[in-house]
Amino acid sequence: MAKPRIKHNIWVVVADGGRALVMRNDGDAVSPRLTVLRRYGGHNPPTREQGSDKPGRTNASVGIIRSSMEQPDWHRRAEDELMREVANDLLADLRRREFSSLILAAAPIALGTLRQAMSDELKSAIVAEVDKDLTKMPVSDIAAALARTLEAA
Repeated sequence: MAKPRIKHNIWVVVADGGRALVMRNDGDAVSPRLTVLRRYGGHNPPTREQGSDKPGRTNASVGIIRSSMEQPDWHRRAEDELMREVANDLLADLRRREFSSLILAAAPIALGTLRQAMSDELKSAIVAEVDKDLTKMPVSDIAAALARTLEAA
């Protein structure tokens, strides 16, 4: 079976929970040149900085026992919403025939969240998945790192 390559015009999504890049290869499979089409994310502070209220409390149905409720993880919710936004935008792009093949490279948790947010139609366009966080790399280095990872797979 042939290993996936970063072919001309293939779209590449690089994501972690807090940010994502959607890119297109304007080069070829031998010397890919990724062009950023869209950037997502920004500042997503930790939950402790987002939630100011103490967790709620509840009474048992019988007796005087009280227990606390779990505080929502606002940071995680924002990450999940970001991955849903990326998936929805990609589906719209696919339906407009802006791309036909897609490579996903994301941190493992973000990759799982992204998969859950994707429709079957969008999943069928995926030619390769890489469970690695490449978002902290300069765009110029992402193509080479991704090519090495795909070659090693």
